Amino acid sequence: MNMDLRNTAGPGDDPDAILAGIMVATATAFTARTIADGYRRHVFPVCRMDEVIVSGGGAHNRTLLAMLERLLSEQKVLTSGALGVSDDAKEAVIFALLGNDFMHGFCNNLPSATGAERPTVMGKLAFP
Repeated sequence: MNMDLRNTAGPGDDPDAILAGIMVATATAFTARTIADGYRRHVFPVCRMDEVIVSGGGAHNRTLLAMLERLLSEQKVLTSGALGVSDDAKEAVIFALLGNDFMHGFCNNLPSATGAERPTVMGKLAFP
């Protein structure tokens, strides 16, 4: 991308650093808008939600959280850490839930999301 930042940069400012900041801000705004749009289009029409819980790396991004709070102003946006579940434990928690469902014989897929023909119990128990 060839962008003239001479009008933006002040004396001593690094135009490459400014451009990098613009790109990160743009990506963050795109992410927040995509998340909010997904909730508006696919979740809110079928389910009332008072809270949106953010986990994983996004939970550490204060700018992303602020953008989500603005875009989802009717919901309380909080992190899983605020509820006592480590923000960084997202994958561990979901694998524990999927494993629990497998061990109890519960269907643990969502055909409408995966394209599977039917609900099924996914997983395999492997011994060392």
